[in-house]
Amino acid sequence: MLKDTETYHKLIIAAAACFAEKGFSATSVREISTRAGISQGAMYTYFKSKDELIRAIVLEEQNSALEAHDEPYSGSHFERLCKQVASCISDVGYPVTHHLWVEIMAESARNPDLKKTFISSDKIMRQSIAGIIEKGIAAGEFRRELNPEEVTIILFAFIDGLIARKAINPDFSFSRDVPAFPDLMVKILCQVS
Repeated sequence: MLKDTETYHKLIIAAAACFAEKGFSATSVREISTRAGISQGAMYTYFKSKDELIRAIVLEEQNSALEAHDEPYSGSHFERLCKQVASCISDVGYPVTHHLWVEIMAESARNPDLKKTFISSDKIMRQSIAGIIEKGIAAGEFRRELNPEEVTIILFAFIDGLIARKAINPDFSFSRDVPAFPDLMVKILCQVS
């Protein structure tokens, strides 16, 4: 697959938009190629199927999220973790939208190949967040008895649920509608006196 080309990214963006609007099953390869402005034949040079496209979208989202996680940060581990969670909810990640994330989760529940990609990506993403939690534990910011894996599962359930809420209700604002989020994170991560 020729990943770093303009055509590759046109196809990713077109497929993401089509899947978000119509769903994976209702979107045709022709609709994707037309929206990308290329022929179906050229599309098959990059992706042999819609399944390959949706897997590539999951991996692109993973890569964009990991790049954001790897950006230098000078605040506390707590602040960094809160920022990462808020960003996942509010911004999702290239090329995914809130609607598309819900579609990807639904398709992953039905499609065994996509399920493998989703679970693998989820594991990688949770490991990145677990790394922040482990550093917070080592720095004494978080409770020593925390299980980073368990906490990441809880956080990702929270993230996925609020992404779905945003997909359903475009007026939902994480910062406005969940102002108690930092307090909740304190209760999950820190010693509460």
